Amino acid sequence: MRKMKTTVKIILLSLPVILLAVCTLRAEEPATAVPPIPQVAPPNETVNAPELTKERLMRGEEYFTDLLEKIKKDDPNEGARLEKLRSEDPKLFRMGIREFMREHGMRPGPLTEQPMEGQGERPMNMRGDRDQMMGREKVREHMQARENEMTAWLEKNEPAKAKELAALKETDPQGYMRRMMLEMKNYREIIDAEQANPALAEVLKKDLVLKQKRNELLEQLKGTTDEAKKKELTEQLRTVIGERFDLIVQKKQLKYEELKKKLEELQQTVNKSQAELENIKSKKAEQIEKHLQELQSQSENLNWD
Repeated sequence: MRKMKTTVKIILLSLPVILLAVCTLRAEEPATAVPPIPQVAPPNETVNAPELTKERLMRGEEYFTDLLEKIKKDDPNEGARLEKLRSEDPKLFRMGIREFMREHGMRPGPLTEQPMEGQGERPMNMRGDRDQMMGREKVREHMQARENEMTAWLEKNEPAKAKELAALKETDPQGYMRRMMLEMKNYREIIDAEQANPALAEVLKKDLVLKQKRNELLEQLKGTTDEAKKKELTEQLRTVIGERFDLIVQKKQLKYEELKKKLEELQQTVNKSQAELENIKSKKAEQIEKHLQELQSQSENLNWD
């Protein structure tokens, strides 16, 4: 017992010395090398091409390969041309890919000629690109149809304007489009009314002429200082305004009658629907029995083979 107590005392006295030795040994150990923190380019900066990784380059090639396969399906001739160009001149090949996508309303994404480190890649979405392309194509087709319709209408009703627009299209395409959009705005309501309400279309034509005459008189009034001339122009303007007032009333009357006719047709539809509903309600028991017989007949005719 006495020896045990002595042993415990020796251990307790030796413990601080042991701990001190351990700490000394740890302090003398060589420091572990810390791997350098990889330098990442800030979002708004790009890294030079030599720093590109092989994996990123391969992913870029896969991106263009997927695009080329899509183009082959949409346009086999263009796909074959681009595939040949890819082996002959990769730079021209990428430019050709982007040109095709731009012409067909597709977005090429953030990829440059070679994918840059630190830039995100847009995931491939062939269906989304195809839907977007088809949507834009439909818009272009719609606009072209409206333009053709407007041109045909002007050739029939306003030949001088149609000739003027044709000449403008050859000399100034952008000016032509602006002028065409303006003419569509001026005549769209008239063109639509000719099919649905010819009387209204005639009123709208007369009103358009009067509005143009009103604008001309206003310009002349602004440009003259002769009081007598101003008085004469003012009287002409008053006459035009009076004629326009009568046309506006006539236009509203025609629209009112058209709306009233639609309301009467709608009321007839409502009455017919109400009668059908009442008829169904009154034959509830009959319809239930009829459907019950149909269900039972079907179950009896089941083929169990």
